[in-house]
Amino acid sequence: MEQTNNAPEVQKRPTFLTVLCILTFIGSGLSTVLYLIAVIAFGAVSGLLDSVPGFGAMGDAGLAIFAVFFVLAFLSLFGAIMMWKLKKTGFYLYTAANIIALILPFVLFSGVPVNIFGIIITVGFIAMYAANLKAMK
Repeated sequence: MEQTNNAPEVQKRPTFLTVLCILTFIGSGLSTVLYLIAVIAFGAVSGLLDSVPGFGAMGDAGLAIFAVFFVLAFLSLFGAIMMWKLKKTGFYLYTAANIIALILPFVLFSGVPVNIFGIIITVGFIAMYAANLKAMK
């Protein structure tokens, strides 16, 4: 006697997407925690940034800039969680948050050094996630 299973077929997450998501959980998760700490301990962080060449303007920008970057890091993390669940919307959320986070320092501050490594990593992750869009709904 043959059994029929009426349960919906569970879509399997590609291994490459799993690896990308885990790396993003680590990177965006750490960023979220660090920006949250910066928001909570703004006075100490602001003083520390003043002592680092090229980053004094971030400390001078005030608490709002750290809050904005906290939100962007959280949205990046949330987008990765959605992609883990194979939701295509997560890709668009992740992409928007990371592009804004990449461009925002140039818009807000003059003389910010270009972070080529950050640009390459961000564009690379977006491209690798885009290659996995077909696995998402």
